Amino acid sequence: MKNKNKVLVSISAFALIACSFSVSTYLQSKKDWVVSESAKKIKNPVKTSDESVKSGKALYAKHCKSCHGAGGKGDGSKSKELDTPCGDFTSSDFQEQSDGSIFYKINEGRKDMPSFKKKITDVEDIWAIVNYARTFDRGGNKEKPKVIVEEKKDPKEEAIKKTKDAEVKKDEKKTLVEKKDKAVVAADSISKHEKTSIALVLKHFEEALNASDSLKIMTVFDTNAIFMPKQKITVGGAIQINDYYKQLFKTNQLNLMISVEATELSNDFAFVRGNLIGERIFIIDNHKAPEENSLFMVMKKTKGEWKIYYSMYN
Repeated sequence: MKNKNKVLVSISAFALIACSFSVSTYLQSKKDWVVSESAKKIKNPVKTSDESVKSGKALYAKHCKSCHGAGGKGDGSKSKELDTPCGDFTSSDFQEQSDGSIFYKINEGRKDMPSFKKKITDVEDIWAIVNYARTFDRGGNKEKPKVIVEEKKDPKEEAIKKTKDAEVKKDEKKTLVEKKDKAVVAADSISKHEKTSIALVLKHFEEALNASDSLKIMTVFDTNAIFMPKQKITVGGAIQINDYYKQLFKTNQLNLMISVEATELSNDFAFVRGNLIGERIFIIDNHKAPEENSLFMVMKKTKGEWKIYYSMYN
C-alpha cells in the first residue's frame, strides 16, 4: 500500500511539472516581441506608392501569405501547423507599430517567424512589404505613410514655365555656341601663328641654300634630324647635314624657292608638303640646270622653336 501511494505521489508530481512547463511555454509565446528603441525609430526610405505597394504585394504572396493569409489576418494555410499565433495585421495593435518595428521583425524573425534578411537580400523589398502590410489597416495607423498625390498645376503657370525654360535653354545654347566659336577662333589664331613661324623657318632655309651657307642651314635643322637627298645616301644629325651641304656648295650654286602647299599641326609636330623650284648652277663650267622637286618635311617644336626634323624631296 505504501509503495502504491509513492507511485501515485510521483505521478502527481510529474503531471504538475508537465502542466507547469506547458503553461510556462504558453505564457512565453504570449510575451510581447521586444524591439529596441533604435530599431523602432528607423524611418522607411521607400515612399508609399502604387509601385512599391504592388511590389510588396507580390513579395508578400511569395513569402508571407501561406502563414499570414491573403487578408493579413493570420489565417494562412500553414498557420495551424505553427506553435506561435501569426497575429492579425488588420488589428490596431499591429498597425500602431512603427515601420521600423515591422521591418525589424520581418528582417530578424523569431521562433516560427523566420528571418528574411538572407531570403530577401534587398532591404528595399522588405520595406515594400511593410508598405503593403499597411494596406490591411482598419483603424487608422498613426504612422501610416500617405500616398503621394501629384499636385494639379495651373495650365497658365505651366505655359509660362515652359516659355521660361525654353528661353533659358536657348540662352544656354547660345552661350555654348559662343564659347565654341571663341575656342575655334582661339585655335585658329594659334594655328595661324604656328604656321607663320614654320614658314619663317623655311624662308631661312631657302636663304641659306641660295647663299651657300652650310652653317646657317645647320641652325634650321633639329640636332637629331634625318635628311634624305634625292638619289643620295640618307644623312642623320645636324652636323652630318652641314657636311653634306658643305660638299654640295663646292660644286653647285643654288637658286631655289620653297613653296608650301599644306601644313598640318599635331601638338609639337607639323607636317609640311610643298615644292622646291629653281635652278642649279654648276661652278665648274657655269652652266645652269632647272630644279623642280616635291618636298616633304616633318617639323618639330623644341624649346618653343620649330626645327626641321625630317626632310626628303624627289
